Amino acid sequence: MARVGGNPDFGTKYKSNFGRDVPLTAQVKAVVYPTVKEKLKQLADKEGCTVPDLIREALDQYLTSKENLANSEEINIPTSC
Repeated sequence: MARVGGNPDFGTKYKSNFGRDVPLTAQVKAVVYPTVKEKLKQLADKEGCTVPDLIREALDQYLTSKENLANSEEINIPTSC
């Protein structure tokens, strides 16, 4: 039977960071085509991870590439884009 007042330790004592140094607390919502969602699910199954893990990795790679591009422009390295 559930405790009437709820679990006072929920979210503190039973918090899991899944091996991350910094907990994931911010959310971003993206609406995609059903075919994209299915491809992500298939790839996640193949990779042995979750769809959110794939999306986080893709976003990290994208942001890193943009930061590298911005840094190369600051020191005047010619780029193709």
